[in-house]
Amino acid sequence: MKNSVQPAWVLGRRAYRDSSLLVDLLTAENGRMSAVVKGAHRKQRGGSYASLMQPFCPILVGLGGKAELKYLSSAENAGVALSLPGERLFSGLYMNELLVRLLPKFDAVPQLFATYGSSLLALSDNNDAELTLRRFELALFEELGYEIQWHKDDLGQEISHDRNYLFAHDRGFVETAEGVTEEVLTGASLMALNAWYRSSTPLTNHARQSLKRVMRQAVDYRLDGRPLKVREALSQWRNLGQTAGEV
Repeated sequence: MKNSVQPAWVLGRRAYRDSSLLVDLLTAENGRMSAVVKGAHRKQRGGSYASLMQPFCPILVGLGGKAELKYLSSAENAGVALSLPGERLFSGLYMNELLVRLLPKFDAVPQLFATYGSSLLALSDNNDAELTLRRFELALFEELGYEIQWHKDDLGQEISHDRNYLFAHDRGFVETAEGVTEEVLTGASLMALNAWYRSSTPLTNHARQSLKRVMRQAVDYRLDGRPLKVREALSQWRNLGQTAGEV
């Protein structure tokens, strides 16, 4: 690939061989990629790059190599590292893990790259963390071709205010004669969610719960039953007496 400098975010890192790092990156031009930081644990030959390979820190990277696994040829700071305290740290790690698990490599995703950056800024600015995550999930699903149609049922009919629906992963919203239960979604809630999705209209607590339930089902389905490590970490954090939001 052309060894040009481009904006990037670090999604994760781990030790690689004797003295290197393997980093997962979300880049502006090439989407998700993996790269080796050679000699990251040495003082010479790129060791200084290791300190930049941190989540939530905007960087500029140069990448080289013809194989799928690239190597880092240069790196520099592109801004101030974002601080995500408490539960917001788990929100950021959740976005990172979703990208690593669901986003194919080497697909340019400029809009998703921008959404990821704005989502991190929203989390660091103390904005609504839950709705920030939901918008990010929806943006990721759109990029993957799984856009949720909040205003239509599985037959292409407009959602009706006075009817009830179930969410089916492969069909969307299916009308049901069942009364309101934990799994049933009211047409009124779906219409409110469509308005929020289109123009950020405020949501009632009931609509927020419906949104969380639909997105949790959709994410779990795309993960094919494989648990997210960040959820396990969040559970452990709660057991230490902390309070955190859902991811």
